[in-house]
Amino acid sequence: MKKPFFEKPARIFAHRGYSKEYPENTALAFEKAIELGADVIETDAHITRDGYVVIVHDQELSHITNGKGNVNELTVEEIKKLDAAYYFTIDGQTYPFRGKGIAIMTLEEMLHAFPNQRFNVDLKDNSIVLAEKFCDTVLKLKAEHRVLGASQHGKNLQYIRRRIPTMATSFGLWGVLAFYFLFRSGLLGLFKSFPGDALQIPEYIGPSHLANGALIRMAHDRGIQVDVWTINHERDMRRLLDVDVDGIVTDDIPLLKKVLEDYPL
Repeated sequence: MKKPFFEKPARIFAHRGYSKEYPENTALAFEKAIELGADVIETDAHITRDGYVVIVHDQELSHITNGKGNVNELTVEEIKKLDAAYYFTIDGQTYPFRGKGIAIMTLEEMLHAFPNQRFNVDLKDNSIVLAEKFCDTVLKLKAEHRVLGASQHGKNLQYIRRRIPTMATSFGLWGVLAFYFLFRSGLLGLFKSFPGDALQIPEYIGPSHLANGALIRMAHDRGIQVDVWTINHERDMRRLLDVDVDGIVTDDIPLLKKVLEDYPL
């Protein structure tokens, strides 16, 4: 049975919001992605020192903010004081959103601010505490139908599946590798069900072609969605859509939206 998350097609995954034009993982980037018609916002989460789930990709904050240190070393109050748009630039010379009061959001703030939007949230820390606080927040806001829990870390996913069985989840890193090994070895036919709902993969890992048509068909036969990241060129989008990939994670939402006009559901 399809999870509620997939009741509507999930095709355009906005990578950290509309991060091509706006500071990644911020409310502004999410607003612009939604305006452009993104089906799902792909984003990331870490846990603060005092147990808040915050929406940011890197553990180390000096890459995007005017602060430094790791998320897990700082309180949410300390993190909220930082400028989340400090280093964002398009031309490499100007910083148009610096000093505009753009802050890192908590998961709760994000879900509350965008009550009708689906989110694909990647739990970056290998941490049961993160998984626990993530589930607490999703349940508090009754958002389990519109959030897909993703992580490379299997124990995070196991916790989510036990705690919220109706929530969609990705495969973890080892789950992806196991699925691909079973496919290549000819043993996948022996396995009819898997705990994950979405294979979220790059098209290639080294020489290994993960997002190939035969693997996608076998995933679909088992009710598994296949999403590929991060795709920003038209020829690559078309190649993947030609083999029936379900969702594409992209920085270029307008381009993918235009390409999808040739691939009606």
